[in-house]
Amino acid sequence: MIKTYRKFRELPLSAISPESWLRRYLEKQRAGLTGHIDEAGYPFNTKGWASPKVVSRGSAHWWPYEQTAYWIDGMTRAGYLLRDDFLIEKARQQLDYVLEHAGRDGYLGPAFMRAAQGQNRWPHAVLFRAYMAMYGATGDERIPKALRRHYLSGTAAHSDERNVCNVEAMLWTYERTGDRRLLDEALEAYEQYNRLFSERDTSVANMLSPKRATEHGVTYNEIAKLAALVAIYTGRQRYLAAAVNAYRKIDRFHMLVDGVCSSSEHLKGRDPLDNHETCDIADYAWSVGYLLMATGQAEYADKIERACFNAGPGAVKSDFKALQYFSCPNQVLADRSSNHNRYECGRSWMAYRPNHDCECCPGEVHRVMPNFAARMWMSDGAGGGLVAAVYGPSRVTAAVGTRGAKITVVEETDYPFRDRIEFQIRTERPVTFPFWVRIPGWCTSAQVFVNGEPLTRRLQAGTFVKIARTFRHNDRVSVCLPMKLRLSHWPRGGIAVERGPLVYALRVEEDWRVSPIKEKCSPRFPAWDLYPASPWNYALALAEENLERDVEVHERPLAGDPWSIDTAPVTLRAPARRVAGWRIRQLRAILHQYNGPAGAVTERRKGAFRFTPQLPDAETLPGRLRQRLETVTLVP
Repeated sequence: MIKTYRKFRELPLSAISPESWLRRYLEKQRAGLTGHIDEAGYPFNTKGWASPKVVSRGSAHWWPYEQTAYWIDGMTRAGYLLRDDFLIEKARQQLDYVLEHAGRDGYLGPAFMRAAQGQNRWPHAVLFRAYMAMYGATGDERIPKALRRHYLSGTAAHSDERNVCNVEAMLWTYERTGDRRLLDEALEAYEQYNRLFSERDTSVANMLSPKRATEHGVTYNEIAKLAALVAIYTGRQRYLAAAVNAYRKIDRFHMLVDGVCSSSEHLKGRDPLDNHETCDIADYAWSVGYLLMATGQAEYADKIERACFNAGPGAVKSDFKALQYFSCPNQVLADRSSNHNRYECGRSWMAYRPNHDCECCPGEVHRVMPNFAARMWMSDGAGGGLVAAVYGPSRVTAAVGTRGAKITVVEETDYPFRDRIEFQIRTERPVTFPFWVRIPGWCTSAQVFVNGEPLTRRLQAGTFVKIARTFRHNDRVSVCLPMKLRLSHWPRGGIAVERGPLVYALRVEEDWRVSPIKEKCSPRFPAWDLYPASPWNYALALAEENLERDVEVHERPLAGDPWSIDTAPVTLRAPARRVAGWRIRQLRAILHQYNGPAGAVTERRKGAFRFTPQLPDAETLPGRLRQRLETVTLVP
């Protein structure tokens, strides 16, 4: 067995079954865009990787292969998690084609991308994650063998720009084949990247430094995680320290309230109107998953939950039939002209559409919740233990203990909407193994019970708790995570009400209108313009010391879609005052930036534009507050 230095290890995809609201979410994806985005046009309506050439920008280009690979990856994981033949077969049409049409030297993919030019090898890094998932579900030995031949074909150096992300799949293949040449090639590619791009934010030296990062958000997340992966396979602590510091800098300079770094499209800051690509939701959560495995630190599991429970559902329509390209935690309208970023300002990039002018986010959106579900459960490496890493309704079947006894654990919970998590152990005979549960960093009064008896040790927030004992059939481990209300504070006087892993937003009634946009749409999957149908210009009248007194928590049974404002299982009732003069910005001319053939172009555009306004100025706010105190509703 290959020696690694990870604390936790992913389980095979076949081990995990999502249940309750999580299963319904994935089923919604199947009925929506994950199963049918090919109805929304290019490039998803092409044969994708089952075609030797997809034309983009007038010629064959790697771009559509990246976008379709995102979709294939998310569809593969959703399919195997659901045991759904429709999704599995739809993804395998392209996956099997690539395996069956390898070059004589083992190269996989379109022939025109064989040459190591530009970012021709970046899409392979995306597609090969789908193979990693497929292998975890099926054990198909064709996959590591094919990836081994591909990477040893000598057709590319994999060190230029995002091409270096192939290090992820190289190391995965090394672990499953034992071929040391793959480790050597991965390390050489990574070291060469650091030599060639020493000035980049994602070089090891700059990740270790206090320098503020300004890199493209997706690029930063995709490459920064590689340092943690290299540390997992080499034990080199300098690389792990670089990855850890890279994500601390995201927290310090770029983290938004919904748990994902700003990116429009570069790392932007923490202003209330900063936002992120939907791509970043998937890439950020996926990347910090490797830091969780490398360090065993609970904070990274907390980060995964915050991103997937807040930013993820917020970026898609409740029926999973449309998504935003840019999503903003502070946004009161989303129509075809409401993108308030300088980049593509005044266009539909913040509206809900089944497909967008730039198709990367329509590809990435399928990955968010399947990736969450796939990493709910882990093993503790050599200890034979089972780790409940991130929480949600599910069941897992895994080999545990020194002899690899097979057990099933059923996780019954309405988390993140409720604070109780019940684990039931199902085993044919008594088995001794360590069972790990997580105390989130936000929980200061957790309780853990084994068969109704409380653990008497200190349960520290932000840690994993190891329960090492002999478990018997129907033993139960209960975790209670009291969710106290708290305020978080943000730039320009912004505040958010949080409870457990969820951030709560003002409930604004929604006026959904089918957009006149017809490109990349279909009758079943139209584009939408979304407008507020109730007042939104409120300032909360809350003080930290009176939060529990002034905010009412209302719970109702979990039914339907918990992320819909109409069926939210938890709502908060809070005092607020209307703010006079705080209204939607209406402009007749804007500065619009876009990428032209020679680079970024900024031009003045005329028209009728409406944008979400900035938060009211803190100095003038007191004089603008209306006297009447109202009660508003907050929802997840």
